[in-house]
Amino acid sequence: MAVHLRFRSLTVTTADAEKTYRFEGPATVVSGPSGTGKSSLLMLLKHVVGGKAVLTPAVRDHVLSARAEVFIGEEHVVLKRTVNDERSGQVEVLDPGTLVTRNTFAVQTDTDLPLLSDFLLEALDFPRETIPASRDGKATTRDLTFTDLFAYVYREARNIDREVVGHLDTWFNPKRTALFKLMFALTDSTVLELSRQLGELKEELRKKTAEHESVRNFLSATDPRTEEQLRAELTSLRDMLQRAEAALASLRHELEESTAADAVLRQELRAAVDSAREAAQEALAAQELVEARAAVVAQVELDLSRLDRAATAIEKLSPFDFVVCPRCMQRLSTRPVPEDHCVVCLQHDPHDEDVDPAAIAQTRRALEVQLQDARGVLAADSSVLETAQQRAQQADFVAHSLRRQLDAQTRDLVAPRFDAIADASARAASLKAAIDAVTQLQNAWTRAHAIERDVRHIKAQRTRATAERKARTAELAARQTLVTDLGRDFNTMISQLRPAPWIQSATIDPASYLPVVDDVSFESLQADGGGIVTCINVAYSLSLLEFGITHSDVRVPSLLIIDSPRKASGSNLDDQARGHRTYQRFQALAEAHASRVQLIIADNDSAPIPGPAFGRIELGYDNPLVPGVAHPGPEHTHRAENES
Repeated sequence: MAVHLRFRSLTVTTADAEKTYRFEGPATVVSGPSGTGKSSLLMLLKHVVGGKAVLTPAVRDHVLSARAEVFIGEEHVVLKRTVNDERSGQVEVLDPGTLVTRNTFAVQTDTDLPLLSDFLLEALDFPRETIPASRDGKATTRDLTFTDLFAYVYREARNIDREVVGHLDTWFNPKRTALFKLMFALTDSTVLELSRQLGELKEELRKKTAEHESVRNFLSATDPRTEEQLRAELTSLRDMLQRAEAALASLRHELEESTAADAVLRQELRAAVDSAREAAQEALAAQELVEARAAVVAQVELDLSRLDRAATAIEKLSPFDFVVCPRCMQRLSTRPVPEDHCVVCLQHDPHDEDVDPAAIAQTRRALEVQLQDARGVLAADSSVLETAQQRAQQADFVAHSLRRQLDAQTRDLVAPRFDAIADASARAASLKAAIDAVTQLQNAWTRAHAIERDVRHIKAQRTRATAERKARTAELAARQTLVTDLGRDFNTMISQLRPAPWIQSATIDPASYLPVVDDVSFESLQADGGGIVTCINVAYSLSLLEFGITHSDVRVPSLLIIDSPRKASGSNLDDQARGHRTYQRFQALAEAHASRVQLIIADNDSAPIPGPAFGRIELGYDNPLVPGVAHPGPEHTHRAENES
């Protein structure tokens, strides 16, 4: 049966006013001149259920929020969504009696809030499915949302004369097809999940195949040897390495024995080196002491020399009383001289004991004794230095002799073995590098075999999934007759609406689920004129709606919103008659199914057929959609239409 979906009212709120539009009865016609807000009213219905609506500047600039009372499945709620502000990405679910917020849902998946789409689909008891898709050549998936399903509900004026439920949109068309299959149970979760798995397996198989080709190309370009040749060469290299390592171990053992043989000589050399170092340190200490003693002797000799010069000066010059400077011959009596100061140099006169010959003689004797003692100590320390230097030379000679003896022994016994060990080590390293290179090639072959196993496994999985999907699809194939039945109903609808007098037959394509008229696809029909195509599109939607109501196993929504069902129709008698027949069909559908169905129709004129089946919402320049906002009038509207 059709999934129950019905709008009861729409409330538009601005800063200064609020107005509620009610949808009474099974059909409601929203009429009024161009620019009064008919399409905007329908767009606001789409807006409150989470759709991406095209809103006019008047709505965006003045409407604060839209609130719709809606029956969806067993739920009776009020959906409220703001317009053009930071909260417009959320929809509040209100209690219809108190308007208290029950919950808040997100329109998109970019928040932590639960999704409105999940809530609405669950309320409709419509399956929430994911369909396989591709992006940039890679397998991915797309979630089917309530707004996708709403495309079957809302036929917008902007494309009602050019496409069927968005079939020209290459991004949306796979969703359209999947939704049709779900509504008619031509597919189910099992088939969709298997299709998703097959898409992933196809992508994985493509990657593995490319990887395998890359590895094989690497092997072909790197080394022409086969895997068996590499295995044989690896065995040979490992045997050669084993022999090389055995030879290296033997050489190292011989070197250890040779090293043990000269261990005594090395010990003697270490002792001699230590002795030479100690002797050199002793000689250095003696040298420093001798230099200190020589400095003392020199200082005493200097003091004696200074004393002799002073005594001579005192002896020779003290009898003279200088009246002129002995240097410049200027008179000295004319300048003031302090008492007890020299009239020549102006320094203090020396003390008496400093010029006393006896005192000077005593000082000389003391300095001479001190000099004699210092020279004796210097001679003794010089003897110690000479002895230490001889001992250091002897110790150094012994160490040098032992080192030459050890060098000769090492040159004859150890050095050849070192050269042999170096050659053997290089040989072993070269063999290890060759083994690593061959091992890498073997690893590449191992990787290629692993990829081949993965490819076989993926193909086996794909075969099983394909068989399972085929079996499940075969189980559902009997339901394909529903599409044939829908095609017959569509043909009947076309014969009743008569879009064009020359049309002979109509059906539904069993593969694309799109209308076919006189064996011509919908795209080709557009050449016949917009009014004709619009009528065919309306006939397709009405056929789907009525088929869902009359078939308990079909999940077509019970609501149909049509904007401009007479779009691109002229005012001639034939076009008027076609519009009249369309409204007759609206009336028959509403009267036949009453509360089980809802039609909301936007049209420039009122319904051409009066009757209780049609409720009315009339908009005009004096009462446009947005309450509290004056409409600029028809002249402004016509001018805006011409500019656009």
